[in-house]
Amino acid sequence: MSLELKPKWDGIIGLDEKMCRVRGRQQWFYLASDTTGDVIDCRAVKELTVNEAITFLEGLKTLGLKVRAMVTDLDTVLTLAVEKVYPQTPHQYCIKHALAAIEEILGYKPIAVRRGWNQRILRNKFERLAGRKGIWRERAQEEFRSNWEAARQLSQHYRSLHRLWEAARTILTAQTEQEAQTFFRSLRHIQTDRDDQRKKVVAFFRRHWDRLMMHHRVRGLPRTNNLAENLNKQLERRFKTIESFQSPSSAKNYVNLLIAYLRQKPYTDCRGRRKYLNGKSRLEAAGLSLPSLDWLVIALKPPKNSNR
Repeated sequence: MSLELKPKWDGIIGLDEKMCRVRGRQQWFYLASDTTGDVIDCRAVKELTVNEAITFLEGLKTLGLKVRAMVTDLDTVLTLAVEKVYPQTPHQYCIKHALAAIEEILGYKPIAVRRGWNQRILRNKFERLAGRKGIWRERAQEEFRSNWEAARQLSQHYRSLHRLWEAARTILTAQTEQEAQTFFRSLRHIQTDRDDQRKKVVAFFRRHWDRLMMHHRVRGLPRTNNLAENLNKQLERRFKTIESFQSPSSAKNYVNLLIAYLRQKPYTDCRGRRKYLNGKSRLEAAGLSLPSLDWLVIALKPPKNSNR
C-alpha cells in the first residue's frame, strides 16, 4: 500500500513493538507510525534483537521516506538499531516512559500504594475508637498509636520520594531546555533521606539527557510516543478478543489486514490540535484521497515492482 499509494508523510517516526500469542508463544511485530497518524510499516519478527530491528529500519528506506526524526521509548534494542541505520537522525525518548523508568528506580508506586492503604486503615481505626470502652478502648488506642508511628515513618519516606519524582517530572515537562537545566541543577541538591536514590535519578538524566531534550531542539518533534502507543492499544483490543492465533502465518496475515483497515478507518475521537482529523482516515491525513476505494481491495492488491 505504501509503495503504490505514496502517502505524504511528515518524516517524524514513532517506533514501537507489539506482541500477540500464537499457541502460547510470543509473536512480535515492529511498528512504525508517522506524525500524520499513518502506519508506515508493520513487520513480524522472530524475536526482539538488534539485528531484527536493524532489518526493520532498513526496510523503511525502500519506501523512499526521508526520515527527519525518531521517537521511541527507552528500549535499548531500538536505540542501538537507530544509531546503526540512522546515525545522524535526531532521536527523542518518550518522556512518559522516562518518568515510568524513574518511578521504577525510586520504587515510587509501591510506596504510594502502601501509604494509601495505611491512611485508610488509620482512618477506620480512629473512627472506631469512640465505640470502644474500658480495657478495649485502651488496647485500641495503643494499637492505633503503634500503627500511626509506622505510618508516619512511611509517609516521611513517601514525601522524600515524591520530591524526587516531582523534580523529575518538572524537568521532563519543562518548556525549554534551559528551564530543564535549571530544574536539573535543583534536583542535584534536593534534601532526601535516600541520597542513593537521588544519585540514581541524576545519573539517569545525565545518561539520557540528549534524547530526552531533543524535542526542544527539533521543531515539530513530539516529546511522547503517543501515536504509536494509540496504535498499540487498538491492536491490543483485537488481540484480546482472539486470545491466541493458531499459527505464525495466520497472525501475520491478520495483523496485515488489520493495519490496512486501520489506515483507512476514519478517526472519531481526536482531540486538541488533531480534532480537525475527525472523519478522516490515516491515509487521508497523509495527503491521500480514497473516497471510492475499498480498503480490502487496496490491501489485497500487490504493489508494483516489488517483491515484498
